[in-house]
Amino acid sequence: MALEASHPYDASKAAADIIARSYWSTYGLPVAVARMANLYGGGDRNRSRLVPETAAAIIAGRPPVIRSDGSPQRDFLYVTDAVEAYLAILDLLEDGVGAGEPFNAGSGVPLRALDIVEVMCRLAGVELDPDVRGSGVPQGEIKRHWIDSSKLHRLSGWEPKVGLEEGLALTLDWYRAHPEVLAD
Repeated sequence: MALEASHPYDASKAAADIIARSYWSTYGLPVAVARMANLYGGGDRNRSRLVPETAAAIIAGRPPVIRSDGSPQRDFLYVTDAVEAYLAILDLLEDGVGAGEPFNAGSGVPLRALDIVEVMCRLAGVELDPDVRGSGVPQGEIKRHWIDSSKLHRLSGWEPKVGLEEGLALTLDWYRAHPEVLAD
């Protein structure tokens, strides 16, 4: 499948993909490309992302900010599952499988931003209506995006182990234990 990118962030990901695979084809370097879903978990300091912003809002007792109408759907993957996916890809490369190839890792389940906020608030035992600051899908983004991990699963047996609710609960616990990470 050809890589198409109309937004600078997307173009940077496509360029990295192409460069990595060029090292395999030119120099025989055993490189594979890992394409991950939206990663979440403790330690993420980027409050422009949905999960850290929602955790910060819950801890502060304010409405979480959503920069769309909440309808765009994304695939979310807990950080330890991403680590396991990287290790599975490395094992494949060490076995002589997958050099120069892309591997996707995600849950395969597209979820709306509003769904994530709702689950996090429920897990935290709070009722906060999100501060919706957009209408429709933001320019340069797509409405629905999820990852098909079937190739990685077929070749390595990898699949996500941490469900959404468990991962979000672990994430909230981490941020509660480290509130300084989310301080303004």
